[in-house]
Amino acid sequence: MCGFTIPAPMIPIWWKWFYWINPLAYAVNAMLSSQNYCVGSECSVLVVTNQATGKSQVMTVWDNLSSTYELSYEHIWLWVGVLIFAIFLVRAVTAYGLTFVCYVKR
Repeated sequence: MCGFTIPAPMIPIWWKWFYWINPLAYAVNAMLSSQNYCVGSECSVLVVTNQATGKSQVMTVWDNLSSTYELSYEHIWLWVGVLIFAIFLVRAVTAYGLTFVCYVKR
């Protein structure tokens, strides 16, 4: 990932609707979940420091991402399904536009 990403819990309430209709949010959630989910003793570990209190805490990468971005590995198929639906929706709208909308008037 590159760029600036605001975690879902920190998005202002008046922008939440855009987060839920944006297919890119589902793509990022699916990618983060599938690439960073880890169970067992071979998980990557981070030392996370709370800026407000100064306390340090050791946690896995997945625990940090799931708490920051509210991710759940159980929802990965939902996110993939939304992406597939978005692809078909865009293709259907494009096919409709190319078939029935004509800007050339004879």
